[in-house]
Amino acid sequence: MTDLGTPFWQNVLLYAGALFLLWETFVGWRRGLVRSALHFGAFVLSGFLGLLAGQAVAAMVGLILPGLAFFCGFVVGGGLALTVLGVCLFASALVFKRTSQQPPGLMRWVFGIGGAFFGVLTGLFLLWGAISLIRTSGAIAQSGLAGKPASGAPSTVRTLAILKDSLELGPVGEFVERIDVLPTDTYDRLVKFGQLTNNTEAMLRFLEVPDVQKILAHPRMQALLNDPGIVSAAENKDIPALVKNPLLFQAATDPSLQKLVLSTDLQKALDYALPARKNPPSQSATP
Repeated sequence: MTDLGTPFWQNVLLYAGALFLLWETFVGWRRGLVRSALHFGAFVLSGFLGLLAGQAVAAMVGLILPGLAFFCGFVVGGGLALTVLGVCLFASALVFKRTSQQPPGLMRWVFGIGGAFFGVLTGLFLLWGAISLIRTSGAIAQSGLAGKPASGAPSTVRTLAILKDSLELGPVGEFVERIDVLPTDTYDRLVKFGQLTNNTEAMLRFLEVPDVQKILAHPRMQALLNDPGIVSAAENKDIPALVKNPLLFQAATDPSLQKLVLSTDLQKALDYALPARKNPPSQSATP
């Protein structure tokens, strides 16, 4: 697929990020020092807990249902993150005062400036997460565009791919790759996992890889594969039912299964399942 990124959309993303950062600075001033500090800590804690939970679930689901791996991980990780975040924010709002509630004078200025400082940190952290979200959703969109003209794709899919490619253009793209919490290889794997769902032969080759066979032979994975609820949810693409199944949680938290997944070279397995296409020889080169 050709690069869909444009400088226009890169500038739109940069200006939107700058405006968001200014807004968080202003809101941080209003919250005050203590509330803003707790807001920042809540976002960091919930974000990393959600990321770890989402990655664990996505890794398990990806071996059975590659096309649903990201969505299941997003639902589980996002749900956990929002729960932790909601509890922390509610507690901070209930207990601590805003800047405007402080007595006029030095104390109000200290609370305002401190709140603005933590507002900037919160904004930067959220923009950091937004970078991974844009690149992840764009990679999934690109997996659906593989081998197809972008002009014929749904507008949402095309837009996500454009935003990802635009964010990765030029020096800005190099900076984005350096600061992104996820390595670039992760997005390449997302694209290839998406391609597996549209290619039966590739999926069969992927399942033939010895390391993948070891994972599938694990008792936890066998329980998943043989559970009627999992099978039904997969066939109907019922993500809520899938992530609520206790067997999925048990598999994602099993240390022995985690060790097998982490020791598997998924990139090598995907390269084997989806070999690079060779260009056919041109007629002029044919004797």
